[in-house]
Amino acid sequence: MDKLSAQGIKFVDGKGRTRFLNGFNIDDKLIECSEFRYNLDEEFFKKYRANGLDFIRLAVTWQNIEPEKGKYNESYLKSIDSIFDLAEKYGVYILLDMHQDLYSGFEGVGGGDGAPGWACLTDGYRPKPYKFVWAEAYVFGKWVHRCFDHFWRNDPVDGRGLQDRYADLWQMLAGRYGGRAALFGFDFMNEPAPGTAGKKMAARFALSAAKCIAFSKKIKRADIISALIKKDMKKLLDSVPGSIVREIACRVDKLEAEFEKKYYSPFLVKMAENVREITQNGFLMIEQPFLCNGGVRLSVEPISVKGRREPLQCFGPHAYDMTVDTPLYKYANAGRVKAFFSEMRNSQLRLNVPVVVGEWGGCSDNKDTSWFPHAQELLDFFDEMQWGQAYWDYHGDDLDSPLMSLLCRTHPIAVDGEIDFYRYDRQTDVFTLKYTSDTDGESVIFVHRPVEDVGGAEYEVLENYENGASLILVKSKAGENTVTIKIGQ
Repeated sequence: MDKLSAQGIKFVDGKGRTRFLNGFNIDDKLIECSEFRYNLDEEFFKKYRANGLDFIRLAVTWQNIEPEKGKYNESYLKSIDSIFDLAEKYGVYILLDMHQDLYSGFEGVGGGDGAPGWACLTDGYRPKPYKFVWAEAYVFGKWVHRCFDHFWRNDPVDGRGLQDRYADLWQMLAGRYGGRAALFGFDFMNEPAPGTAGKKMAARFALSAAKCIAFSKKIKRADIISALIKKDMKKLLDSVPGSIVREIACRVDKLEAEFEKKYYSPFLVKMAENVREITQNGFLMIEQPFLCNGGVRLSVEPISVKGRREPLQCFGPHAYDMTVDTPLYKYANAGRVKAFFSEMRNSQLRLNVPVVVGEWGGCSDNKDTSWFPHAQELLDFFDEMQWGQAYWDYHGDDLDSPLMSLLCRTHPIAVDGEIDFYRYDRQTDVFTLKYTSDTDGESVIFVHRPVEDVGGAEYEVLENYENGASLILVKSKAGENTVTIKIGQ
């Protein structure tokens, strides 16, 4: 497998080509598992590659890997070993994500996942089932707040700090997987939350939203009144446009920056230094805290190790519409989500790192095609930004579901030159790639159906797949190149 590195805001391979990664989040958020939730076998990887997918954000939990303090779950880790073996065979990169939602699964109460019970210092507060949506405990759950407070302060459990124990866990994983060819990198914590401070941040966000809806010139209040009278939920939701996202979220930026400076940036440095003691391989992923998913500005600095900027680091933004995890997701507004991701683009440019979108999508039923126009608009936006992506999330049978008509699409794998733009036009079934090369070169493109015609360059087929897709090598000349691929049925 090609070893990837970072060049400014691009991923590049050993030939200096810009690389793009596309795939799924495949998660195991179950409790007390002896092996990974899904059987990602040879047949899975064959189908995965045939659908143009070469990246997995593999979401595991602290609870499943270290259910007992200081004792790692060897049977579970062996199942991860097998996934790495097959991923290497089929050329699929793996990002190890230590997933958490609401800090812990709390023995099945509350809808969360993450830390084992021994790492949950709740100060006597007991978890409760959620009433409306699982994420509400980030605001109201004192048991969640206290657990995060203790974690960020590195308070001890049996004489050793929680973060120190967490760093031990990452050192073990770095030793086990740091030499694997399929390793893309390490994602230290999914969507970290600030703990007790999050309640104040969420309250300020809600107050800011209310003020903007009441007074902002960007809001058409007549449309809101009309939608309420007609009980038109879609119109009501659309009356809150993407253009107002930053006007609402900016009121929380200062509080978010305080949390990141005091706790989150030092955490990233601590984890990075512990991993780099073991291996120099693998990208270190900068995650964004939970509220940044909704447009709050990320202020964290690039990761440093021993005072020097880490060369292998990237950014993995997440964003969903505000209706996610509710029945109203069918009314998701791509304009709002693109506004969230536009703020994340600003963060990418400030950090000067490559991006692979860590999470997007969020439809609870992967067989539902009604929301595909929303998803297609986001995929087009990612192409415009020249970002790879990992869809949330895999349900076990998605490679044979209608979802693949969305995610299996023509896209570049490796481009030898400076990209002007690339785009797949679904109406005409034409893929266009414009780029400028310093020398004659070779680029690789995945084509999701049979190739009818290629214009602008010579090409050869590298791989053919049973579903009619193929991997093609495009041979281009020095200078400006425009490659067009007409896709057949």
